[in-house]
Amino acid sequence: MKKDNINLSRQEFKYYVTDDKLTSLRQHLQELMLLDENASKKTNSYTITSLYFDTPFEEDFEEKVDGIKSREKFRIRVYNKNFDLIKFESKKRVETVIKKTSTLVSREMTESLCRGDYSKLIENKDRFLNLSYSRLSSEGYRPVVVVEYDREAYYLPYGNIRITFDLNLRTYNSDINLLNLKTSTIPVFQENLQILEVKHSIPLPEHLKLVLSNTIASRNSISKFVLAQKYNEKSQYRDFIQEPF
Repeated sequence: MKKDNINLSRQEFKYYVTDDKLTSLRQHLQELMLLDENASKKTNSYTITSLYFDTPFEEDFEEKVDGIKSREKFRIRVYNKNFDLIKFESKKRVETVIKKTSTLVSREMTESLCRGDYSKLIENKDRFLNLSYSRLSSEGYRPVVVVEYDREAYYLPYGNIRITFDLNLRTYNSDINLLNLKTSTIPVFQENLQILEVKHSIPLPEHLKLVLSNTIASRNSISKFVLAQKYNEKSQYRDFIQEPF
């Protein structure tokens, strides 16, 4: 399996947006941008399923809720439930800048990670996996929640410019066996609410700024990792997670 790490740095902004506003925005983006080539021809989207990790004291969760400007999350991610292509990722945020490092991992390694066993991360000389092992093992990280949604993504072939609609956000509640999910999903939001993400490494072109400015959306510090745990409360000290509207 090819193990080359992928490193990406860009700005990222997130918005809550209603279905009717997305419909209007979609029409404009289809004229101005390219649809992600991984999208289904039938739905124009693909499904992302991610298993997130956190410490016993839920420090990553609390850092997000508290608005800490510099933070990091670890996750395993698959696309369209294709377990022949599994990614292990670190996602760091410093204010609005996202730095993501990812590498392909085997199914065997994924099985171990799903059990909270990180020993296989140091079975090779991959620096990213070795550093991740040190952090995950020393701070007692364990798998906490599986997040799933359908992504409709548009992009421009320069500047890492992407605009995505993350649709039908859902969770598997306490079922965290990514390779063998047995429970049905639970929707996170009420109907008619989705997530719009705008990502770029260079300033957005003016015509895209104009289109986005005409879309009524509410910019928020949105975390799918946090929202998906609204039905998965473990801490007696944590406030109940509320929907935005």
